[in-house]
Amino acid sequence: MPKRDKAAGSYKWGSSHWKDTTWNKVHIAKAVYEYGVHIIHSDTDVTWFNDPLPYFHGEQWSKVHVAMATDALLTQNPVGDVGPELGTSPHWNINTGIYFFRQWPGGLDFYNAWLGWEPRNVGHDQDGFNYLVRGQWFHGDRDMPTAVLPAGTPWDNRYFWAAFSNTTAISFLPASSFGNAYTYVNARLYEKLKHPLYEVHWVWGGKTIESKRQNMRDAMKFHDPPEYYTEPNLISFDLEHMQPPDGYNSWPEPQTERMVRFHVEATNRQLAQAYWAFAAALVANRTLVMPKFLCYCSKNWYQTHACRVNNEPATTFPFVCALSQVMKVKALEQGLGLPGSTDYSGHRVFIREYSYLDNPKVPTRLKQSLLEVVTLEPRPAFVHDPAQLIRKIGPSPRGYGSQVVVHAPLSDVELRALFTLAPFREARVVHIAQPHKLFKGFTRPETQAQFDEEIQKKAAYWCCRTPVDMKAMNASDRMQLSLLPPERHGALPRLGPDSHAQYLQDLGPVVPRTEPVM
Repeated sequence: MPKRDKAAGSYKWGSSHWKDTTWNKVHIAKAVYEYGVHIIHSDTDVTWFNDPLPYFHGEQWSKVHVAMATDALLTQNPVGDVGPELGTSPHWNINTGIYFFRQWPGGLDFYNAWLGWEPRNVGHDQDGFNYLVRGQWFHGDRDMPTAVLPAGTPWDNRYFWAAFSNTTAISFLPASSFGNAYTYVNARLYEKLKHPLYEVHWVWGGKTIESKRQNMRDAMKFHDPPEYYTEPNLISFDLEHMQPPDGYNSWPEPQTERMVRFHVEATNRQLAQAYWAFAAALVANRTLVMPKFLCYCSKNWYQTHACRVNNEPATTFPFVCALSQVMKVKALEQGLGLPGSTDYSGHRVFIREYSYLDNPKVPTRLKQSLLEVVTLEPRPAFVHDPAQLIRKIGPSPRGYGSQVVVHAPLSDVELRALFTLAPFREARVVHIAQPHKLFKGFTRPETQAQFDEEIQKKAAYWCCRTPVDMKAMNASDRMQLSLLPPERHGALPRLGPDSHAQYLQDLGPVVPRTEPVM
């Protein structure tokens, strides 16, 4: 029987409680396997996009007993090849979050052999499986047997024989069709290779539950209650993006620092526009629909080369970011408010994903209850009546909703008054094309300072430089992103040594690299 989860101790990655839970999954899968069925195992942080049963019943898997996911960020399978991973090798790290376990006479013995690693305290279930099938190729233990490649051309391998069970054929699922957050969000492998997408395991895409949930929402694959789609009154907005320099996608690895800085500059410009959108949403007390932020460099927990992880060649910049690459999703889920504010007490900004208004679960009547805001400058002087801020109103060029032309820029007092007028009050979606042109800031300095402080807490950081670039630049591995526009950078909090991060504006010029990356 599976172990009981330990009541004592925190449940987190690497803890004893966590390791026990991973092994419990194997016990449960084995118990189901004993009924004589095939097993498709899926961790809870996995989203299925298509039915994999016809795929696993295909002839291409007839020689394979166990098909495993990997931690790979690319596939060797060419365009249109949807079979087992070409060049399957026991040198690859195996991920037990997703696997297909065929019913065959030796299957139960293989499950027992896997569980035999649990009392040996090798780590979690994934460690045990890697030892079982890769042997000495996992951690180089010379006393262990090695996996055996089948006879034939080595680079055409699609399976190998397990080290401790040399009658069990192990193969790998291609990372394009059985992806992770990196291959799905950054590299878009399934699109580029024209491979069917069966699932995404939301690893490589943010370390918190909230980040993974946000990625699922972006993909329109998370199950939220009906009111999530029907209740909020919304503000949406557009972003203006920087164009990357010529040849950016083919810049060589020694240009990584220049790429990182361009990415941070481009991201900060996008976040500075979001700053004004968040401010408008706070004043109006509405939910903010996130835009599609574009990333020009991948974020990771260890070093990137030419802004890619493990030198994978597939990612094309820019790509649509996972929100966790630019903002702290866990903090955003708690909402943005001004604690103790005398101006906006009770106002709180929550967010919706960039795909929200494309989601069929959102009622059409909500989507089409639209007011587009276009700004007109300069504004007339001495406007006292909020209605005088509206120059004209007419039908939206989208074919539904309305468009209003507003004299700008506005203070928070004026913007708040504007949202009390019928066209704004009655619209479920107020779309502000250029929020940085509509809103000029808060009237009270203390409110402005408090907003600056609270909004910057939502900014993420970029990571990570290589040790060589850190040495050349006398810099940390991280770059702190800024939600504050340049004219308000004086309000950014100072970064202490514990932050391991720096602001872009605090760096010196790029230093040419003098030594190679090992």
